[in-house]
Amino acid sequence: MVYTLLILSTLVVLYFLLLVAQRKQKKQIHYAVLSITISILIWNVAVLLYQTFDNVPWILSICERLYFLGTILISISILFTGLIFARTKIKFTWKHTLLFIVPVISIAVLLTNQSHHLFYTTFSLIPSEQNFGIYFTIHTIYSYLCIGIGLAYLIVFSIKNYGVFSKQSLLIFIGLMISLIIDAISTFKIFDWSTAIENIAFAVTISFFILATVKFDFLNVIPIALQTVVDLISDSYVVINEDFEIIDYNKAFVGGFAGAARKVGIMEIIKKNYSDSDFKKFMDVLDEAVHEQKKVSFEISRSVGKDLTYYMVEITPIYISGNHIGTIILKKDITEHKNNLKKVMQLNEKLQSLATRDWLTQSYNRYFFDERLQQEIDRVNRLQIYGQEPCKGANNFGLIMFDIDYFKIYNDNNGHLTGDELLQTIVTVVKEVLYPTDILCRYGGEEFAVICCQTSEEGIRIVAEKIRKAVENYDFMFQDKQPGGNLTVSVGAVCCSTNAKKDDLIKRADNNLYLAKSGGKNKVVF
Repeated sequence: MVYTLLILSTLVVLYFLLLVAQRKQKKQIHYAVLSITISILIWNVAVLLYQTFDNVPWILSICERLYFLGTILISISILFTGLIFARTKIKFTWKHTLLFIVPVISIAVLLTNQSHHLFYTTFSLIPSEQNFGIYFTIHTIYSYLCIGIGLAYLIVFSIKNYGVFSKQSLLIFIGLMISLIIDAISTFKIFDWSTAIENIAFAVTISFFILATVKFDFLNVIPIALQTVVDLISDSYVVINEDFEIIDYNKAFVGGFAGAARKVGIMEIIKKNYSDSDFKKFMDVLDEAVHEQKKVSFEISRSVGKDLTYYMVEITPIYISGNHIGTIILKKDITEHKNNLKKVMQLNEKLQSLATRDWLTQSYNRYFFDERLQQEIDRVNRLQIYGQEPCKGANNFGLIMFDIDYFKIYNDNNGHLTGDELLQTIVTVVKEVLYPTDILCRYGGEEFAVICCQTSEEGIRIVAEKIRKAVENYDFMFQDKQPGGNLTVSVGAVCCSTNAKKDDLIKRADNNLYLAKSGGKNKVVF
């Protein structure tokens, strides 16, 4: 019966060896598993040949060495499988080379055993009939140390991961533990059974490897890869249970929340790291997400020195079969996004200013004037529908156009740069006498327009006169060189009429401006 199981176990090991070996793209984990498989195959073949050719001395001598060679290689293979499992991929250094010192010495002692018997004195497949040398103790201690460390890596990094990945590592761990327990029983002679039982046990281990490979694709995705990925993510994430206790988190969460640890209440952590208002907001949203069973996002900010750091928090409750089992909280730093958005808004404002402002005087330009004037005309026309007569109430508007008298003479006498400065000064002076609702625009050259919004007919007349007097009374540079010894403006004003059209309104105001200039200048014609 044992012999039959031994044959079957050898076939299972061979099958798994071929299964892994035929892969075209192999990673370190594949080679680590291959090393375990080859070691077990050597061990199994040694036991199988030993039982088959028990009357052929030279074959038995070879089998003895193969038997121990397999056990030497198995321990170091399990160690490296655990290391690679934990780190996904390792870079071999001189430190890793040191791990092979004892196995290499063990192989050397084994091959020369007949001259010193330091490894074993009597070999048998029955544990009670085996007698080992002094060095075998060193070999055994090191082997179990390697196996223990390899299994420890599997356990630790299984706990750090969830779902399908933990099932993979659990299968590997159970399989290795079966072999480890059977091997320990044989090594310490707890039961006096054939050592072939160990080979069968390791075949069971290989079966667990196959299950992990075929069903859960163990060799394609290493559990630590998931942990490495979430730790590299700049966004903070934390998982809490139904009692709002932390059960998992990544490194980014630890960096942003002082005192974070498993089994600590999330409320305690939030309260410690944020203001009372943010804490209340956080807990209200958390309560909303859990009770309404929906994903909720909100924005919070935190002072860092003189700057503000902005975060977007997303809370997602986890429900299975209607039962709340936990909640995932993601926190993303959106400070850069907010700053970029602010820059975009500032740029848009600047572009809007460039599109609507005169570059020299910073008053509104002709493009803005045309649009705004049409808007006012449309507004007044809508009011007329409700029976309000134009220029009889404060809900109407007027148009004022004024021109600098003898501006060409001023330019010729003082230069164009001085002329530009005059235009800028004119705008400053006129703005001082306008109402907040009035809109000053540069119509072209030295000609300006004012849209008097929500102003009566008398109000328009008053504003027009204020403009004329403000300019007349201001002490401009070089104004003494102007005709009459003063710098003045001529003003034409109109009130919006029934069903007015933009071009007609401009033409009426421009005609009044012409009458003011031709009538002696420094006048208002309304």
